[in-house]
Amino acid sequence: MFTKIAVIGTGNIGTWLFETLQTQSHLSVLSISSRKIETLPKNFDLYIFALKDDIYEIVLQKIPFKMPHAVHTSGSLSQNILAPFANKFGVVYPYQTISQKVEGAKVESTKAEGRMEAEEKSPSNFEGVSREARRGSFYEVPICIEGSDSVFENALFQWATSLFNIVYKVAENQRFAMHLAAVFANNFTNAMYNVAYHIFKENNLDWSLIFPLLENTLEKAKHNAPHLVQTGPAVRNDVSIMEKHCNALKDEELKALYRLASKIILNRDSHKIKVQEL
Repeated sequence: MFTKIAVIGTGNIGTWLFETLQTQSHLSVLSISSRKIETLPKNFDLYIFALKDDIYEIVLQKIPFKMPHAVHTSGSLSQNILAPFANKFGVVYPYQTISQKVEGAKVESTKAEGRMEAEEKSPSNFEGVSREARRGSFYEVPICIEGSDSVFENALFQWATSLFNIVYKVAENQRFAMHLAAVFANNFTNAMYNVAYHIFKENNLDWSLIFPLLENTLEKAKHNAPHLVQTGPAVRNDVSIMEKHCNALKDEELKALYRLASKIILNRDSHKIKVQEL
């Protein structure tokens, strides 16, 4: 079992992992910035990398020794990115969004060091939430495990199940599919929330009025195939209402988005959308 853990990356996921692991008295946990990777100690059992996807290769090449066991937390990267740098390697992927504040966080540098610094300085939106409440809620986060061989994968699984309540062994193509699905179900949905938010604000409406609607839609999606509980003018093919909505939108991109989303809903076989074999 892994008892000496180094967490590389001090962004939101890295900070959450570090704080969560710190609650376990039998673990010795270190948090280190990717900008200080050359100082990484070599006497740890497990090295967990929580970095932006585009800086992994830059950071890994600066490690001055070969690690015994290493994992990353990415939803899209192959575990094999760690192969040259660790004897055993894999993935510990938390299937949850970790939000970030964006005020004043504009970063325009495209240089590698600039990207690394941006990753480390991403501010957390955990302010005002107690550390105990934050950790408690995240024990329920699904943790997806993958290992370079069955022995290491089983060891990772055993270690993760000792810390978290929901742990799955997930293959690389499944993890990628989960990440892709999350972009649609979570990231794009939140972007739609933002459109709705501004429509409310522009019309002097209290944003909380929409909460019961959102909660009801989520509850129905939990217990049914989403296409079976689709509602709205598109599923009814109510063209006059849809055109009225489009005419009310001043932004041409939003009009195009409204029409595209309506077209997808109108397609009764939309639930059969296929994704290229991963």
